[in-house]
This record gives sequence, structure tokens and C-alpha cells, in this order.
Amino acid sequence: MAQCVVISDEITGASSVGAMLQKNRSSVCSLVSSRGLKDPTTQKYDCLVYSTNSRNLMPTQSYQMVFYAGKLLKSKDVKIYAKRIDPAMRGNTCIETQALLDALGDKDRVAIVVPAFPELRRSNVGGYILVDGKPIQKSLVGLDDLRPADSGRVADLFIEKFRYKTEPFYLKELFHGSDYLAQKIKATAENGTRAIIFDCTSQQDINIIADAVIKSGIKFIAVDPGPFTATLARKVMRNVSTEQASNQKIFGLIGGSNPLIAAQVEMLRLEEKVLFVPVKNIDLIEDDQKRAAEIERVVSNIVARYNDFTTVIAVSDHLGANSQILMQFDQMLEESNRSVVEAMDLIATAYGQITRMVLERCPNFKAIYSTGAEYTVAICRELKSLGINIQGQVLPLTAYGQLLDGPYNGLQYVTSASSATDPNTLIESIQYLRRKMLI
Repeated sequence: MAQCVVISDEITGASSVGAMLQKNRSSVCSLVSSRGLKDPTTQKYDCLVYSTNSRNLMPTQSYQMVFYAGKLLKSKDVKIYAKRIDPAMRGNTCIETQALLDALGDKDRVAIVVPAFPELRRSNVGGYILVDGKPIQKSLVGLDDLRPADSGRVADLFIEKFRYKTEPFYLKELFHGSDYLAQKIKATAENGTRAIIFDCTSQQDINIIADAVIKSGIKFIAVDPGPFTATLARKVMRNVSTEQASNQKIFGLIGGSNPLIAAQVEMLRLEEKVLFVPVKNIDLIEDDQKRAAEIERVVSNIVARYNDFTTVIAVSDHLGANSQILMQFDQMLEESNRSVVEAMDLIATAYGQITRMVLERCPNFKAIYSTGAEYTVAICRELKSLGINIQGQVLPLTAYGQLLDGPYNGLQYVTSASSATDPNTLIESIQYLRRKMLI
């Protein structure tokens, strides 16, 4: 029997959610016929995504179809129930959410509504859905279910059309972290609320909300366009224990001075809670004593602080460096009588040593990200690996695989070319590793 059940009002949206779930290494079946809900051939899948084709029906008809499907799909084996909604709020959002709650029959089950879709640049801020920062009413037409709510806010829509008590949670609630949010969710549910509408601007926000919902221990259904459901599934359906998964961490290493890669770092800094530890490149080429001291400083900094972060990245201080730093570096090359190639080899080797020492002292790092050929080679050499067993593509010029041979054989790895200048490269790489690690 499926562990994750998703009900959508149309097949293309259903299939898009299915594709997100498949990225979690789950087997997924997308159905359009109710006959398939109990067919033996569909019982072997991890996830069932069923389309009611009810988007253009009258609300009463829409309710009946979702209620019927929810009844058929209800099972003690299901860990996640989800109602897929349209990113543009088309269709009968509220009545279908209500129908699924009614079908499951638990009076204390809460709809967790996260209407954001960060990859489509759709966020929910102050209750308003924004597309590229503009209210969705000014961006798209056909907002069927938002029209009756004069304000255009999702929370107002649920207050107006949802049968049960609704509460909005704004961005400020997310700033306190998942533990605080879990307690607030639990208290709100115990107060009789049946739908909580979340502000959300990023995948990091989705991660926080998902962690908080799980920690709260409440019964829930996910109501969203897909990213929230997929994130929950990744966290709830994993085979490893919650504690074991939560302790897995990603170590990243970014060298060089490419300003476009510096932009990727800043994008990640805004998107995720990440520990960035700067590396002073000039100290790595001045003399052996300063080199050893800088390597130890970086590693010690990481060891002392990494417990509070899922992702830790050592970053070259030359990224986005000002002219003064670059002039000092050129002066050091001249004084040490080294070429740029010799200096880069010294720096890359030092970054490899940093990686090895971090892995030795912090065994919870289960994956590596690096950018630039010289740094990837240095890491492989330092970890005594033959290379990388390539298993997939994250983006053009960015590959996923596992280290071959050596003491870290099988360690997950994403390597990106320095010419991979898509501003989302770093964010997509970290999210890709999260999915692979089920965190």
C-alpha cells in the first residue's frame, strides 16, 4: 500500500507532483481512473497520485469526488495525505481541502496550507501570492477561487469559504526556527484550528515548515502545489531514523575568484541557513607555517560550529574580492617568486587538506560539494579516491556521483565546473544532495 497519497484536481498538476516525489527515489503512480485506486497493480507503488478532474466542476460536485477518493485511499499504511492545489489558485481549493479532511474523519487533523512554489518564483507573503514579487492578480488571469475574496489573500479565502477555523502564520513565525514553530502549530491545532495558512518565500522556508509539522506530532494533510508535499515525503518516508537523517551534513568547498560564483554564494546565503567559513588564500602561499595555521584555523572553526548547520561551506576570500586584496595577492606572488599556476596548485592542495581534516574530525559530513576542476582533483587526491562514479546531472556542467575507492568510497559528491555560471547552481546542488540524502 502507498505511504503517500496525493489528490489533485487535474492530471498535469498530479503528474508534476509525482515527478517531485520520484526525485525522492520513490516509485510513483499517477491515476485518472478511480478503478485504479484499489487495483492490485497499483498497490506496489510508494506514492499514489490521483486526479479527480474536478477543477471546472461545481463546488458540490468537486467535494463529492474528492470525498469519495479520500475514503477509498484512507489506510493505516499511509504516512502522508496531500491535496494538490494549483499555483494560480484555480479550481475549488477550499471545498476540496475540506472534502479530504472530512473523508479522513479525524476531528483533530489540520490542513497545512503552503501555497508557495519557489522554483516558479511564487511566494506567499502577508497572505498574498506573489509572482516575481507582484500580486498574482496582476500577473495571471483565471484566479477562480481567489476572486470571491476581495482582498486576494489566501488566508481570507479560507476564512470566507472554508467550513472550519483557519489561522494564518506569517513569515515572522518562521524566523524563530522549527522547534518554536512546532510548539505554535501544536497549540494552534489544540485550539480547534483545522487549517493553517503559511507565508513562504523559499525552499528553506518549506524545510522549516515541514520539520516543524513533523516535530509537532499533529495529524495533518499537506495542501500545496507540490514542493511542500515532496519535502514532507522525503522526511517522513525515509528508511533511516529521524535522528540519523537529521545528523547528516553537507560540506562544500568553493575556491577561485569568479564573481559569478560569488553571486551563487550570495543566493545560497539568502536562501538557506548555511555556515560560511572564509579561507584566506594569501596565507596559503606565504610560507609553510602560515599555511598550516590557516588550514587549522578553518578546520577548527568548522568543528566548533558545524552542529548548528546542515550545510557548511569553506569559501575563498577572493570571491568578489576588492582590488586591494587582489593586489596583495599579486604582490605575494612576486615576493615568493611563484607563478599563478604554482600558487593555484598550492591553494587547491590546501583546500583538499581542509576537506580531509574536516571529514576526519566531523564524521556526520556525508556529502561534498565543490566547484572548479583543480579543487575537485585536489579533494579526490587527498581522500585517496580514484575519481567519481557519475550517477546523474544536477544542471549543465554540474554532476552528481560517489567517490570511487579509498577510505571515503561511496561518499556522495556534487562537482560543478567553474564555468557553471547559472545563479542557481549552488542552491540547486545543495537541494539535490538533500534529496539524495533524504534530509
